Amino acid sequence: MSTADVVQAASRHKENTEKLTEAAFERAGRAWKRVNPGAIVSSWQILSAGVIGAVMLAQTETIENSNDYIDFAFNDQNIDGLDAKLRPGAIVGTMPATGATLDAALAGVAYHALDHIGRGRSVREAMDGGMLDLAQLVQYAVADSSRASAKVRMGTTTTTSVGYTRVVSAGCCARCAVLAGRFYRWNDGFLRHPNCLCLHFPATSAVAAQTATDPYEAFDALSEAEQDRIYTKAGAEAIRNGADMNQVINSRRGMTTSGRFTSEGTTKSGYFRISSEAGRAGKRRLSVDELMRRAGNDKSRFVSLLTEYGYFV
Repeated sequence: MSTADVVQAASRHKENTEKLTEAAFERAGRAWKRVNPGAIVSSWQILSAGVIGAVMLAQTETIENSNDYIDFAFNDQNIDGLDAKLRPGAIVGTMPATGATLDAALAGVAYHALDHIGRGRSVREAMDGGMLDLAQLVQYAVADSSRASAKVRMGTTTTTSVGYTRVVSAGCCARCAVLAGRFYRWNDGFLRHPNCLCLHFPATSAVAAQTATDPYEAFDALSEAEQDRIYTKAGAEAIRNGADMNQVINSRRGMTTSGRFTSEGTTKSGYFRISSEAGRAGKRRLSVDELMRRAGNDKSRFVSLLTEYGYFV
């Protein structure tokens, strides 16, 4: 077996978890559509009983799948661990991240809908909001069951330097691209945004290093149109002109509502403040979008501004 085999196993486990989540939500969504708008709480209390069973089934199956997948990953990398697996009954029927029971969490969906109506929302808007709440609840209930199972297994390893490595997929978002191959401690893991294409799998730090990919190579492999879509037109143009990818991507994290400025790197010890001409002069850091707007069609001016505002490292 190889690292590629483990990545494929991680991908299959992610796909299986998503399918189980979709099946549970399909049952939940059908039930929510049958709720009586004139008796939201009482009718949902009856209808949600079947939903609880569907979510519990999905939780049980994803825990079993998680155990099988981690067995595969451990065996492939000769990772030693105690023969300790999460007993599904310990968390099935709960929200693993909080410990709340599923019935209490599901009841909250109905009460939230009533709160929306009480605040002036239409019944239709409140019910639509309830459907969104329900989708998120089901996703967390199933996904967190898998994560809880993984944490138990990872916590019993006797091999040193075991954690998770992040594997990105082609076409992933800009923030994820720069994190390819990042190693996380066994009790850390990483957050995913909605529709994230990344995978993480149990690995030693040595294996994690093998999965690391060069984000610039991934960028260059994209068409210019795809670069513009993923990294934004201004961001992609900055990277194509040699700007540091991390500085460009991270700058969007602190952008003001107007899009003209960013707070990224502007603390006293921040890179912009101590390493750039504009930062040392006490100026506010302009965003890449604003620099492109000011440069117009003058590429050399754009590069000069990128340099002045600390986007080259």
